Amino acid sequence: MRGGKPAQPEEQADVRARVFGIFAGGFFNNPAAVGAVAAAGLLCGVALSPRLWFPAGRSFPRAPLLLGPHPTTAAAAEYLLSGLLVAALVALLFGRRTALFTNLAVSLLALLLLLDQARLQPWVYQYLLLLALLALHHRRGRGARPDGLTLAAMRLLVASLYFWGGAQKLNYAFSREVLPQLLGPLSGYLPLTQSRLTALGIGVALFEIFIGCGLLARRTRKLSVLLALAMHVALLGLLVGEGRNSVVWPWNAALMPLDLILFWRGGASVRRAFAGWGAGDAAGRAARLLALACSTLPLVSFWGWWDMYLSGALYSGNTAVAVIRVDEGVLGRLQKTAGQQVFTTRSGEQMLPLFEWSMAELNVPPYPEPRAFRQVAREVCRLADGESRVELITRGRPALADGSYEVVRKDCSQLDDYR
Repeated sequence: MRGGKPAQPEEQADVRARVFGIFAGGFFNNPAAVGAVAAAGLLCGVALSPRLWFPAGRSFPRAPLLLGPHPTTAAAAEYLLSGLLVAALVALLFGRRTALFTNLAVSLLALLLLLDQARLQPWVYQYLLLLALLALHHRRGRGARPDGLTLAAMRLLVASLYFWGGAQKLNYAFSREVLPQLLGPLSGYLPLTQSRLTALGIGVALFEIFIGCGLLARRTRKLSVLLALAMHVALLGLLVGEGRNSVVWPWNAALMPLDLILFWRGGASVRRAFAGWGAGDAAGRAARLLALACSTLPLVSFWGWWDMYLSGALYSGNTAVAVIRVDEGVLGRLQKTAGQQVFTTRSGEQMLPLFEWSMAELNVPPYPEPRAFRQVAREVCRLADGESRVELITRGRPALADGSYEVVRKDCSQLDDYR
């Protein structure tokens, strides 16, 4: 009310437009709706991994992509940047100046990733790419052609996630290690032999590859959307039923509306939208380059030239893992959360597993690259005195055919040379 008068219908409409303006262009084929889902999904992910973003009492070491500031300075910067990121994402959902808040969210997220690559989780990476495409979309203005190119680039990124996620699962370790864990809640109802698990693992991988390819083909698009929705519902049921890796629950939930927005009423094909590489403005060419690069670079991850978490390798069994061997001197200096994860091997060695430590403290897996393991191990080495013995033990990526792997052990003096 203004001056004792009831609000006019146009004023009420203005309020609704501010709150729900992101869907003013409709639900399907709407880049703003994609940005809204990405923003909401990222907010949920931040809420489920608070110490990753707001490092109160955090003991799991950072692994900066560039030379990072002192830990105390980094913590203060992370609080500021993460707080601004949350504010920008909320404003992106409910504010008017969508372009401004999208650019701000992308910039803040990029800075936070530079300070710690542990934040470069697959769900963060996908949200970052979608928001970056939305930022480029706003630079190009409004109209059917900008919408068509932006939507095609978003479709290519989402479809490639399914394709590479399936391709990464075509390996020995997925059927032997990952799949039995995922099916844990159903183990009493599914008496699966190893041969059946192997066949099922191959089937799951091919199923996901089919979804990725089918989303880009007009004739199979709706069928692929339905299959993707069924897969996410099943995966959510398994993860929630076991209380496993809660930080990816909202990601699976967000992918369902993303699939509907982008593919259910799909417009022009990706091939048509990307025709004429040099045509259009700089923002359009940047959108094409970003989508094509990020959807094809996972191919070289099989030779170790691109990071696995940027290549759909979550829950694939196709990543390296690491533990840190510690002695009593270092064990006594570890904070409580880390010390609780230490186990003793049959040979009497005390091992601190990075996966369990990171999950217990940050609720995300450690970034599965040797350079990140090395940075974490260096910080543990700082706790060691002259007589203490600390070793980083890395199990490399298992071979695709037989699951064999190389184990590398490096002590603190050798970590600078470890690649």
